[in-house]
Amino acid sequence: MKLSALKNAVAIDLGTDYTRIYYKGEVTNEPSVIAYDSLNGAVIAIGKEAADMEGKNPPLITVSRPITKGVITDFDLASQMIQGFLANIVGNVIKPRVFITVPCGITGVERRAICDILHESEITEIYIIESPIAGAIGANCDVNIARGMLLVDIGGGKCDIAAISLGQAVTGRSVKLGGNDFTDALTDYLLEKHNLSVGNFSAEKLKKSIGCAFMREHNDIDEISGFNTYLRKPEKIAVRSEEIREAFAPLVSKISAEIKSTLDEVPTELLGDIIDDGILLIGGGAQLYGLAKRLRQELGIKVFLAEDAEMCVIKGASYVAENMDKLPDNTYIFTKA
Repeated sequence: MKLSALKNAVAIDLGTDYTRIYYKGEVTNEPSVIAYDSLNGAVIAIGKEAADMEGKNPPLITVSRPITKGVITDFDLASQMIQGFLANIVGNVIKPRVFITVPCGITGVERRAICDILHESEITEIYIIESPIAGAIGANCDVNIARGMLLVDIGGGKCDIAAISLGQAVTGRSVKLGGNDFTDALTDYLLEKHNLSVGNFSAEKLKKSIGCAFMREHNDIDEISGFNTYLRKPEKIAVRSEEIREAFAPLVSKISAEIKSTLDEVPTELLGDIIDDGILLIGGGAQLYGLAKRLRQELGIKVFLAEDAEMCVIKGASYVAENMDKLPDNTYIFTKA
């Protein structure tokens, strides 16, 4: 997707785990983390530098993730984090045009909170685009045509499901379930089945190594270290991929059920398009091994994983930001805040 790199165009994908910012043809990917002095509240670090402190910080330094399940849960910290990102990446650009993505079905209060944060960064030209719309564009889908498509965006903290036609979400929902819930499920499983207490980083690493939603060709094995709560000592154990599939099964079934509920609300003519064309998965959480295959089995509809799935939303938002002047005047792809 070629961009024209207009000097004032900025796109932001504000996520639970990562904040991605597009500017001048480049995408910066930073953890949505901020570290601050516990006594006076002064910001110490943001992004990767702050994320590196997680779990290793002394009492006088607090490390926080101000976005939970796709929603801003600490306005002041989120504001300072985003202002810091923009200052580092965009600098003192005069009157930038900012496109920011939001979850499907976001409330008016949540929308205003996002806009207020950008206003505090002295940004006045703000445009809102729903994540599924941006993701579909980033996956090179033509969202403006009169044909239905179903897109499922699985991020770190949420899952957006939307049926799209003529540049709008005809129906959709945002479910508070994402990749982090799979990591938590693995942590709980290891504690329950193996009496092993493990850190989030170790569980995430194991998930990416041999995690799966559908049985792998080989029952892969990997090791993980933690603290055995029964023996009261450190321990390293071997874990099979089939065990992880078992731990993930309830979450996959929940995503499947939410997709079915969304399909129930889709108009009949659009439903026929979706059955013919299949369902598109995007987002980092969608890259779990075998997820598309498992959903295809449960839903009876073709399911595809988009190329570069975790970058589709920021790609789509940046494309719209750079080319908004070329879009039809009556487009529904975005709204001005």
